[in-house]
Amino acid sequence: MKKYTFTSLSAVIAIFACTLSLSAKPIGGSNDPFDYLATGKDLSWLSMGIYGGQFERNIDFENGLNSNLKTTRILGYVGADIFNWITVYAVAGSSESKVGESETGDGEGEYGGGIRLNLMHHFIREPVPLEDVLRLNFDARYLHSSSDLNFENLEWDEISASLTMELVNHTAGNKFFNPESIAIYLGPIYSSLNSSDFKEDQNFGVTGGIEFYLVDTIVLDIEIQHFGETSAAVGLNFHF
Repeated sequence: MKKYTFTSLSAVIAIFACTLSLSAKPIGGSNDPFDYLATGKDLSWLSMGIYGGQFERNIDFENGLNSNLKTTRILGYVGADIFNWITVYAVAGSSESKVGESETGDGEGEYGGGIRLNLMHHFIREPVPLEDVLRLNFDARYLHSSSDLNFENLEWDEISASLTMELVNHTAGNKFFNPESIAIYLGPIYSSLNSSDFKEDQNFGVTGGIEFYLVDTIVLDIEIQHFGETSAAVGLNFHF
């Protein structure tokens, strides 16, 4: 039935095209992957994604004032696999920040980079009913941020690192309705804010979240971080 519908639709498009005055390409494309410079296999080392959220930290200014820094950011990244288990990536995007009850500062660019290590992938034997795989991952990142607040420009560098344990369940049933896998992760995180104007009040915290592997190469990630204040982010990741 699907093949009949596709054939009928193709015929209708062809008939409709014949009634129009068109300027066609002088040569058709190719349906053979070997006729292309880059194929999917050649790009298996490449990953990219986008994520955004609101991040909040308690900070101490040099004059002794304590306040909180709220940053709303949206970032994109491009990563490359050095080995199957090591990925380096570059990050760029924009953010808006505010300190305490001040007005939100003008949007500024952010940039940085990082490295991710997939350290362990262990299959869990029966009779565990839900979890199929246990994973251990490490991520380290550098991010430069700035904001114009009350006619003053604040700049800071963030260096962060996390080590997370992940429980993965490979779902059963129709994959059109269910994701390939669902993973829940949790672990410690370290984050240092370096600025000439302030420093972080707390640099050790906890991070956790859930990942939905929509297919093996597309992952929806929902993450929570807690450093005295709670931050949340959502990301969509592609690995070719």
